[in-house]
Amino acid sequence: MKLHPLALACATLVYLCGCSGSSSSSNSLTSGGATVSGVAASGKALAGVTVSMVDSSGQNLQTALTDGSGNFTLPLKGTAPFILTAPFNDADGSAASLSSVIIPGAGSAVQANLTPLTSLVTQRVLGLVPNGSPSAAQISAAKISAASIAQAVSDVTLPLQPLFTALGVPASETIDPIGNAVYRAAASDPLDNLFDLARFNVHAGQVAVGADANRAVLTIPPSGNISGALPATAIQSVLALNNGPTTTPIQNVIVIVGENQTFDAVFGAYQPTSGQTVKNLLSQGIINADGTPGPNFSLALQNQGATQTAYTLNPTRAGAYATLPQPTAIGELKAPTFQDPGGVPDTRFPANLPSGPFQLTKYAPYGTAASAQTGDPVHRFFQMWQQTGGDNSKLDLFTWVAATVGQGGDTKGITPSNPGQGGELMGFLNMASGDAPYFKSLAQQYALSDNYHQGIMGGTGANFFTIATGDLPYFNNGGAVGTPPANQIENPNPLAQTPNFYSQDGYQGGSYVNCSDASQPGVGAILNFLSGKKVKSNCDAGKYYLVNNYNPGYDMNGNVQPIGPNNYNYPPQTVPTIAEGLAKKNVAWKWYTGGREIADVTADAAALGFPVAVAQGAQYNAIGDPLVASSNVMNSSLKSSLAGLTTFYSDVAKGTLPAVSFVVPKNLDSGHPGYSAPARYEAFLQDLIAKVKANPTLWAHTAILVTTDEGGGHFDSGYIQNVDFFGDGPRIPFLLVSPYARTGFIDHTYYDHSSVLKFIERNWRLPPLSPRSRDNLPNPVSVAADQYRPVNTSAVGDLMAMFNF
Repeated sequence: MKLHPLALACATLVYLCGCSGSSSSSNSLTSGGATVSGVAASGKALAGVTVSMVDSSGQNLQTALTDGSGNFTLPLKGTAPFILTAPFNDADGSAASLSSVIIPGAGSAVQANLTPLTSLVTQRVLGLVPNGSPSAAQISAAKISAASIAQAVSDVTLPLQPLFTALGVPASETIDPIGNAVYRAAASDPLDNLFDLARFNVHAGQVAVGADANRAVLTIPPSGNISGALPATAIQSVLALNNGPTTTPIQNVIVIVGENQTFDAVFGAYQPTSGQTVKNLLSQGIINADGTPGPNFSLALQNQGATQTAYTLNPTRAGAYATLPQPTAIGELKAPTFQDPGGVPDTRFPANLPSGPFQLTKYAPYGTAASAQTGDPVHRFFQMWQQTGGDNSKLDLFTWVAATVGQGGDTKGITPSNPGQGGELMGFLNMASGDAPYFKSLAQQYALSDNYHQGIMGGTGANFFTIATGDLPYFNNGGAVGTPPANQIENPNPLAQTPNFYSQDGYQGGSYVNCSDASQPGVGAILNFLSGKKVKSNCDAGKYYLVNNYNPGYDMNGNVQPIGPNNYNYPPQTVPTIAEGLAKKNVAWKWYTGGREIADVTADAAALGFPVAVAQGAQYNAIGDPLVASSNVMNSSLKSSLAGLTTFYSDVAKGTLPAVSFVVPKNLDSGHPGYSAPARYEAFLQDLIAKVKANPTLWAHTAILVTTDEGGGHFDSGYIQNVDFFGDGPRIPFLLVSPYARTGFIDHTYYDHSSVLKFIERNWRLPPLSPRSRDNLPNPVSVAADQYRPVNTSAVGDLMAMFNF
């Protein structure tokens, strides 16, 4: 490819700097206060990431952390040329490196950005794709000069020029992509906007432009010919995205939220398609494919704790369980609620199960019948922190915490002598023996995450609220920060004469916590743990946050509910919601909750023999309808976008589905242990997805996001990132079902519920919901040695790696 004269002239002026176009290995610099600064970004700022720089000898390593906007500054020492690198996650989720090359001239300050564009340039200068800092031999072999850099800039930018022109990227950002001081990691920056609209796969040297039939791929290898082209149709396609409502071809998002299953509980024995890897019970050798204990079963061996005198995340161990406590029996649905028998052994399960994960379906058949239902593990805030130790670095106390605390003594029927829990939380489904066939088929046909987490430690209410807000509700009096009734404040310190039974905790009592005050019961242990990891609590002064389940301050019709010591409702909230964020941008949305409409439950009432009103009470998930908690929603026209499943299916059939839909199954179809089962959630999903596919126009540009609200207290072996005081919690299932999903792909990028918000916001160009909401967190960066743990904690992804646009 011939060098563009203007590009050569400009780039040479930048890079030559007295080097006469020759190798700059003799261009020695001393510190003298000289620095190199720049921006590291790939459509989003790389925040909290280490930028490394080496000189021509491969030595004189300098490093600096980027700030929240991706900015960094390094001292400039050694002999030119210099290579800068930073880890990042590529468009396909792979751990990769951004890079830049510089030959500084005289002066005390040098600019060097690290972007996908600078990386393609540097790869051609080096003749290789760097994996971290290149060696001295690699740098020397490249014979780097001002001319070779200028040539690489021209090689990369000339075929992309039609894209630059169409998107209004000024020459100042592309003639010298490394050294330009204009570039910023912000949507208002034309080049950064380009990185959002085009898919740069840096390690593969590919740039994909446009969508669907108009998609074109340009391949820019480290050496040799550049292949492919950007035809006018591809440019027009990306321009249409730029001028349209979304940054991707996805025009409809449907978020489906079932209940109470961890990743290992459902996918613990999943075997990936060829070329993919998964982290689960089977891959770690904790179990064998036949569900029996595997060679590394000891990794999940359950221990007992010693008697505790104060709440702790790391109780002293007192030896392993010889066998699991026998799983407890389930109850039955009696109008109007589910009745739990409270700690009665389930005789379907033996009393001598090995002290670790066991296959549920060896004792309770997989299916939708009542015989498939199993017991309901405890899933509350302080219990889950204690079970996981915060980060799941030890996996051995899940059972002991459940068996000593249960749902808490403020829950009807729970006592220190009978906490109502056995070993049911250690059960898993076995896809290798035919369990969960529809979940398995979705994972094989579409994309699966094995690193998606419930956002909050604990149960349904808090996690549904964070799905809608990236935040938590707090106690207030007419909007002013207040103090809840004393009996509703959590106290996880153990009662005297008990091993670990919390003093004040349960569904008819302790559920609020003032986490800004380290002297509050249980708070200090978590704050100290976070401090050791340099993680901020995100606890506003004086606020009592609701970390466990109470009902919202309105009923589904907008009637204010009573607040008081014996009323287990939380006050109306003004925490900003995704509904408000979408409405401000005129993006249509609805939250569809099963049972909200009478038509949703008419058939159920007949089948159950209940009056319609009773059936509605049994099927409607009040705490799974979190926008009902918002005074901003319930006292405005936004309330009209709260609907039931009857309306959802009608909207699908008529093609009137809004851009963003949240869908919550009826309780009995949710997969919740006790009154439902995973197979019922599968049946619900299979029917819903079939209905969406039956409308080809809708299906063609839809992303269906399938998950659960939280893990339900089930065991999971995955790493947990500490984002703030409230979580994250354990891994839960997450599937992307879409024509754009990467087939059979298993994504290891770190995600939680705020990732759904981040995807919606990125796709529809929305800002974060509030200054403190989780959608402000940067995208994660990982390294090949461990793709599950972000090196720039705290960070959560935006789901983009699961798509093939």
